[in-house]
Amino acid sequence: MECDTSGLTRFVARQPILDSAQNVIGYELLFRSGVQNYFPDIDKTVASRSVIDKSLLLGLDVLCGGHRAFINCTREVLVDELLTALPPETTVVEILEGVDVDDEVVAACRRLKEAGYTIALDDFVPGGPQGVLLELADVVKLDFRELPVAALRRAAHDYLARGLVLLAEKLETQAEFEQALKLGFTHFQGYFFAKPAMIPLPELPITTLNRLRILQYIASPELDYAKIENGIKQDAALCYRLLRYLNSVHFSLAAEVNSIGQALILMGEQEIRRWVALLVAFVVVQDRPAILFQHALQRAAFCERLAAGLRWGGQDCFLLGLFSLMDAILNLPMPALLQRVTLPETIRQALLGGHGELGRLLQFVKAYESADWSACDKLATLLGTDEERVAQAYVDSVAWTGKTARLSSGHNAEPAAAVKTDSGSGHPTVVQKSWAPATPLHTH
Repeated sequence: MECDTSGLTRFVARQPILDSAQNVIGYELLFRSGVQNYFPDIDKTVASRSVIDKSLLLGLDVLCGGHRAFINCTREVLVDELLTALPPETTVVEILEGVDVDDEVVAACRRLKEAGYTIALDDFVPGGPQGVLLELADVVKLDFRELPVAALRRAAHDYLARGLVLLAEKLETQAEFEQALKLGFTHFQGYFFAKPAMIPLPELPITTLNRLRILQYIASPELDYAKIENGIKQDAALCYRLLRYLNSVHFSLAAEVNSIGQALILMGEQEIRRWVALLVAFVVVQDRPAILFQHALQRAAFCERLAAGLRWGGQDCFLLGLFSLMDAILNLPMPALLQRVTLPETIRQALLGGHGELGRLLQFVKAYESADWSACDKLATLLGTDEERVAQAYVDSVAWTGKTARLSSGHNAEPAAAVKTDSGSGHPTVVQKSWAPATPLHTH
């Protein structure tokens, strides 16, 4: 069951981790429930989940300024693979000293390691139960307040020989820093350098965070049906709209669908990606202009239908079109959005810089929407399409959008049109060039 920490965490604290030249190389992110800069009396799993939620929403680039994030992990966080929503290249899995290391924990750590995450052992005690994780660890954190100098010296000798990175934590004096340097430590943390600094965060409901995770799940190359089902079940609005859609006259099913698991089985992989993405878009966009949701749907459908007639097919093009407006829907810059949701590299490149075949397709769709017929001529040649196929794909996407928006939201949807601004009046006008479809277009 998802822990609702939306009203619990308005702050995260971060404490810098430095190299031998005292340059910041990362931050440990710490849970805080209020302005008091200390860890409250609260379950550590709830605290870890809350920090992960905030990291997912705001981005590690915001919280850590491009440096690595050390995130405390309990047994539950490891086994439930909650960290996999964060990028492995900037996330350090810091396994807390109280974790009961069993076969499940070892297997979870091995999966994280194979996925590219850095593994750190927090408050490590030589000879303790965490020792079985040394073969998977990259970083060992040793507490200068707890371990005697002789134990620190032996540990440093043994672990450096294993090729592990040594991090001296809870340093409070210049003498302790110099001693750690002599012992071979290369990473340092403690009050001697800086106390944890508070980072105020905006209040955001858990539903928004959950929907970002669902977008992450449906964008994965291989769908995890259990995760998708669990995410939808935690969101009443998504549950209602998905079941309403499948039980509509559009499907004319013999029996009513009354469970999310049954709904996902009936839909199949392609439809799951399409319909869950648009449902998530709608419930997030409710406080935004309705036309934004309609435009996102139509662009997604237009991309998909256009690509179906091209030599390289239509794979992932619905997600391409939808995510090309998701930054506006979620009110996040596209680079920040793509740090929160892992998309296929071809889509990422298309969204960030218009690269590749998908990038060219997206450029064409945007040119068509803005009635830039000169650009359409050039791009159509590169794509290998023609006016007739484009016009039909556009008309089909208009019809689909109207029906889909009504099923998903109950709004009377009107499609976005290919328009451009009249230079004399400043008002948008329909431009009927050779590329424009024969049917009348609505303007907004």
